[in-house]
Amino acid sequence: MNRMLARMLSVVVTASPLLVPGCMVRVHNPPPAQASSPPPPPPAQPPPGGGWRSNPPPPPPPRGGWHADAPPPAPPPPPPAAPPPPPPGHVPPGQIRRAEVHERNEERKAEHQAEKAERREEKAERQAEHREEKAERKAEHADRKADMAERKEDHREDKADRKAEHMAEKEDRKEEKAERKAEKKEEHGHGHKK
Repeated sequence: MNRMLARMLSVVVTASPLLVPGCMVRVHNPPPAQASSPPPPPPAQPPPGGGWRSNPPPPPPPRGGWHADAPPPAPPPPPPAAPPPPPPGHVPPGQIRRAEVHERNEERKAEHQAEKAERREEKAERQAEHREEKAERKAEHADRKADMAERKEDHREDKADRKAEHMAEKEDRKEEKAERKAEKKEEHGHGHKK
């Protein structure tokens, strides 16, 4: 863990001037793994007596600014690819059984869904046939009803005609009877004389 921390720290320290302009802090205490090595030498001191005036002045900034001519910073390195997971060691038998049970249940569920879909299709076909048969029966019934209504109407008309004929015949018989009665009366002379 400490070695990894030291590596990460050294990568960050060396890459930080490239990524982020600004000051860099140096760590003086090495990690415990490097504690046995001798400490690094101190930074070089400027020569005495010259002071800051002995250093030449910095060059003037370029026309577009300091960053105009500078190449763009390098992109950060891609993160290291995660190693593939190690192969599983000993798997408890309970987990294996559980996985098998889940697989069997999924297969049963799929079979059940397929059977259910098949039953639905068959039911839809039966219902369609039933609707067609019902429509045919209804049409036949309507035809029969129309025929029956027509026969009833014909029967009513026939009955009315027969009744009219019967009444006419009855009136004729009545008249004939009245005539016969009158003739009989005259023949027998049943007139009452006073």
